[in-house]
This record gives sequence, structure tokens and C-alpha cells, in this order.
Amino acid sequence: MASAASNLSTLFGTQVDEEFMAFVDDEHSLGICRQVASEKEWSADSIQDGGIGVALERIEAGHSPKVVFADISRSLDPEADITRLVRKMGPNNNLILLGASNDVAVFRKLIALGASDYLVKPLTADLFIDAVENIDKQAQAQKVAQSGRLTVVIGVRGGVGASTIATNMAWIMANEENLSTALLDLDLHFGTSTLALDIETGGGFREALENPHRLDKLFLDSALSKVGDKLAVLGTEEPIEEFVDVNPESIDTLIGEIVQDYNQVVVDLPRHLLPTQGALLASADTVVLVSDQTLAGIRDINRITQAMTSLSTKGRILRVVSRVGGERAAQVTKADFARALEEPIDGTIPEDAKTLTVCANAGKSIPSVATKAPISKALREIAATVSDYHEPKKKGLLGRMIKPRVKSEDS
Repeated sequence: MASAASNLSTLFGTQVDEEFMAFVDDEHSLGICRQVASEKEWSADSIQDGGIGVALERIEAGHSPKVVFADISRSLDPEADITRLVRKMGPNNNLILLGASNDVAVFRKLIALGASDYLVKPLTADLFIDAVENIDKQAQAQKVAQSGRLTVVIGVRGGVGASTIATNMAWIMANEENLSTALLDLDLHFGTSTLALDIETGGGFREALENPHRLDKLFLDSALSKVGDKLAVLGTEEPIEEFVDVNPESIDTLIGEIVQDYNQVVVDLPRHLLPTQGALLASADTVVLVSDQTLAGIRDINRITQAMTSLSTKGRILRVVSRVGGERAAQVTKADFARALEEPIDGTIPEDAKTLTVCANAGKSIPSVATKAPISKALREIAATVSDYHEPKKKGLLGRMIKPRVKSEDS
């Protein structure tokens, strides 16, 4: 709850508070509300003398505080008044009611009419504070529930295949796990995601990063390139000679918009952007660090891990070793690599130059070309770890033999 709320409009010479307003009838409740408002440094105009009738007079449709606390104890027709007030407030705002009846049936009826909570007199400061704070908690929980998981993939060294992993992981989430997925390639000059999937860039990515105030759903839809029903890709190929002035905060704004509409958001983050993207790393649910089996890879995984620890990141870190088993001998054995990290390796991606060449020429994902290849299996395992996907159990022989009964139209 904001400590100093702004004003939506002025009605009858009195301001309407944007965040919160209370309308109460009796002196005791009014005193409690004013006491709490003073402690919370809310606007003095947020507490009004008068019940739901005054609220109906003061609040216009489309100009409602986000939270309204209304006393119904003196209403002659509380159900009708509540219905009218809920309609004026709209679906995105919350109504807390105060009344004299301590009856479960009354509580259920008021909730059914659209109230978020109902308090019974006599009002106390603790009850009042808890009711208001619970609205904020419910809104935050709903926002988290509606938002998708954010995964950031980083190649700690150049040429280790981080973009290949990010692209194919997003494709697997969308096409095999059936999750609505967005892939963001933040290498604005040399990104390969759109090239790997043989799609045209949607345009507008650069403008979105340089002018985050223009971001809205319509703008994003025009910038995202669709790959089937479940996968959307945001990438660009900016002219090499042109510098792109990316506001560090614009990436947070962009991802904040996208994460609301997709179950999974995968970000291919070039390592040169790491110094400016602390907020992104801190907010990610998973960060995948990709390296080859080299001493430099060990050093840089440890350096990035240490930096992320200082950011108090909320998510987990997965350490993936790629290009394993190729013709070129690894500098460090897998056992020594894991020992040097002081952490287990979370996944390995085998080298498969032949499959990668076929996929690059065809502009297709690895699992769609080589479904049963070891590299596809490894990519699926990492994708499932990131998305927490569990493959549906196959039916047994008896389950396959017994078909479900279909209800006839006459029954």
C-alpha cells in the first residue's frame, strides 16, 4: 500500500484517493481508521466520515481507488448498495466491508456479491491493518501465479553453444512440453535464434529497448515472431556499424511485460551484458551457465556464481558442460571439472557436429531433426529441469485395452 497516494479526480470539491479510501459511519471505527492512516502516513483524505452511501456518491465508474473500505451497518439495502459499488469499482479493484452482523451466511453472501473481505464491529487497528495488507498479499500472489518462469542462459565462454541450448530448450518447452514459451535473444548484432529457426525478425525489438515507455501488448505482439502455436521469438540483426543504446532498465521492463503472457520465458544473455543486468539475474528463477571443459570455463563459472551470490539471487544456478566427447580432447576431465567447481555438474551436452550441421542448413530445431539422438535427450533433460516438466505416465496394457465409455446423446 502506497504511503502517499496520488489523486484520481476531484468530486464536489473533495479529492478521491487513488490507492485506498475508507468510508465509515461510527466514531469508534472512524477513530481507528484515522489512527492507522496516521501511522501508515496515508493521505488524510483517504478516511471519510460516512458509510457505503457516501462511497457511492464519491466514487465514479472508472475513477475508483484500488482498495475501498466501506461500512454497511446503516445501509437500508446493503446488497443493492454493494452491487452498485462493485460495478463502479470494476474488476481490478478490491472492496472490504465493515458491518455489525457476525453471521457466516452473511459473510458468504457478501463475498458472493464481490467483496474481498468482511470485518465485524467493533473494529480494531490490528483487524483493519490485516485486512488491508492481505489485499496486497493476495494481489502479489496472484501476479506471481499468473506470471511465467524466467530462465537466463549464459555462455561463460564464446562458442560453447549457449545460444543453441537456449533456442532448443525453448522449442522443447513449446512443442513437446506444450507450454506457452517466449525466447529473447539479447545479442542484438550477432544473435542466432531467428537464424536457427529460419524465421524473420518481427521488427521493433531495438525500438522497444531504446524506448521502453512505448512498450505495450500491441507493440510486443508486432515485435514477436511466432513459431507455431506455443513459441514466440524476439530477436534482431542490427547493422554492425550501428551502436544500439540500450537502457539497462528497459530489459527489465520488456521482460516484465512478456512474463505476464507466457508460461516460460527463456533469455539468451550475452556475457558482455552481465555488468548491467544484475536485476535480471536476481529475478531469474533459473540461471543456466554453459561452459566447455576448459580451465577458463571453470574460472568463469566460479566468477559468475560468486557475483550472483552477492546479488542475493532468488533462483537456482545450473552448470552445464557442452561439446563433450568431440574430436578435440578436453583440457580438463569431467571429474576434475566438477571437483574444481565444488558443485556437481547439472547437465552435459554431447558434441554432435553432424546433427548440428543438418539443423543449421534446414533451419530446424535439433529434437525435430534427430528425435532420438543423445544430444536431443540431453536437451530435453535440461528443459524439463528448468520448467519442472514431468512426462505423463504411459497407460498399462489394461488401461490401453479398456476404452472410456462415451455418453450417448440420449442418456
